[in-house]
Amino acid sequence: MPQDEKLSRRAALAAMAAPLAAQDRGPQQPSLPAADQAEVDAKLANVIRKYGDRLSKEQRTRVRGVLARHQRMLARVREFPIENSDSTATGLRLYPNDTQPSGRK
Repeated sequence: MPQDEKLSRRAALAAMAAPLAAQDRGPQQPSLPAADQAEVDAKLANVIRKYGDRLSKEQRTRVRGVLARHQRMLARVREFPIENSDSTATGLRLYPNDTQPSGRK
């Protein structure tokens, strides 16, 4: 096989493999602020301290991703303004107002 043909074959295979590799990584998430990233790193260090000898490299990578996603969700919750003087949320009622739940009178 001539050298040019080998080179073009490798280039074609690399071009076909690039989109597949991007799919395996999943969608890219925006980076976290420094404080949130530090919190993720601390939580990851704690998980590795507890379970490090039992986790594979893939599992550690997945744990880091899960912690980062949770940190993004937690940041949204922390952004919600609330004060101690705010009234409580309305409770969820799963029964009509005119009847009592079983066992209550």
